[in-house]
Amino acid sequence: MRETSRMENSFPTAHCAACARIVLTCVDFDELGERRRCVHCDGVVESDPHWIGATELEAAGYQIGAPRRTGGGCGSGGGCGGGCATRRS
Repeated sequence: MRETSRMENSFPTAHCAACARIVLTCVDFDELGERRRCVHCDGVVESDPHWIGATELEAAGYQIGAPRRTGGGCGSGGGCGGGCATRRS
């Protein structure tokens, strides 16, 4: 069985100077090579990434997976506006 690597169960975060906070980062390749960028402002992140798990990432305000439903929808007064058959004229 294959071992789970660090990249499969954690996410790279680092301090973004432009956003003035810890952000999720992504990898970009340009003429200078591999660089880390902020997912919010697309600015280059100079600090080394700090890898955190999904629980820590969600605690920092990010969402993993599909949005969690908190009510609403048909018949509950949530006004889904999804165009389902019961709302069509």
